[in-house]
Order: sequence, then structure tokens, then C-alpha cells
Amino acid sequence: MNKPKLRKLLNRFLIVIVGVFVIYSIYVQLEYKHYVNQSVDRNYESLSIITVQGSNLAKRLGEFVDLTTEKEENNEVKNDLYNSWSIVIAENRSIHSYLFAISTIHMGDTSSDWDLLQYSLFRVDEFISGMTNKFLKNHSYAISSEEKEKMDAVITVFSTISEEKGNELVNIEGILQSIKEPMLIIDDNYSDTLERIGR
Repeated sequence: MNKPKLRKLLNRFLIVIVGVFVIYSIYVQLEYKHYVNQSVDRNYESLSIITVQGSNLAKRLGEFVDLTTEKEENNEVKNDLYNSWSIVIAENRSIHSYLFAISTIHMGDTSSDWDLLQYSLFRVDEFISGMTNKFLKNHSYAISSEEKEKMDAVITVFSTISEEKGNELVNIEGILQSIKEPMLIIDDNYSDTLERIGR
């Protein structure tokens, strides 16, 4: 094979290689964009589910708090307390799993807001788990005035998220601002956390 033909063949081969590389690069970019969009959609879907479960948790927790004013020795009251708290635990576990499903990496400018929302709801989860352990240890659903205040704050957190999520455009920063006060009641270290991250 003479040199001109070889050069022509090599040029064609090079053009094919460059063409394949360009097409593959475009494909990778489109796939990545699709993956990012799916990740963002999954986060909003998880938040929607958390909102529904949180609303149910708040309702049951409200019933539980109301029942604690009655005498626990009454078997019917004790059963109602047990049933209400069982639902609170079940909803809380489910919320916990959806919180883990949220990935804030691809949330752009709102990543830090999503991180703080995730952190805040994990603190709520920690409080409810702590109360469950206390009830099991004491074999009683008796709560102190401070614990009642924290439970009322949990109800406020989930009620607020439900109200904010009802808006057409979900504003995570707005949700965080709205739940700040109840979170300060639930988590004793919340103000330090906000200070540390410059909020």
C-alpha cells in the first residue's frame, strides 16, 4: 500500500475515532444529566412521603400527649397510649428510612438547606427513639413537662412541613426558617449547630 493511500486511511480512521468520542461524550453528558434529574426528583418524592407520614405522626402524637393527662392505671387509657405510640414509632421508622434515601449532592445551591433539613429531622427521630427507650425501661408512658413541650414542638415541626409542602413551589429555606423555633426546643444543641454552619 502506497503512502498517500495509507495517510488517507489513517485520516478516515482518526475522523471515525473523534466522531465516536464526541458521540460517546454527548451520551455520557445526557446520561449524567438524566441521573441528576432523577436524584433531584427522588429527593422531592421522599420529602412528599415524609410530609404525609409526618402529618400522621403529628396527629397520633397529639392524641398521645392528650392521653397522658389521664390516669394511666385505666386499662383503656393504657391501651390507647400504647396504640398511639406504636403508630408514632412506625411512622418515625418510615420517615427515618426516607431521610436516608435523600441525597443532597446534586441539589446545587440548595444543598446546604437540604443537609440542614435532613439533620433536623434526624434530631426529631433521635428524640422519639429516646422516648421509646424511656417508656420501655420505665414500663410507663408518663412524661415530664419538658418532654411534653418537646412533643408539642415535634407536632409543630411536622405540621409546618406539611403546610409548607402544600405550596406549589417547595421552599426548603422557608421550611427551615419556620421550624427553627420548635427545633431549638427539641434539640438542645441546635443553636450551636446553626452557629457552626453560619445560620
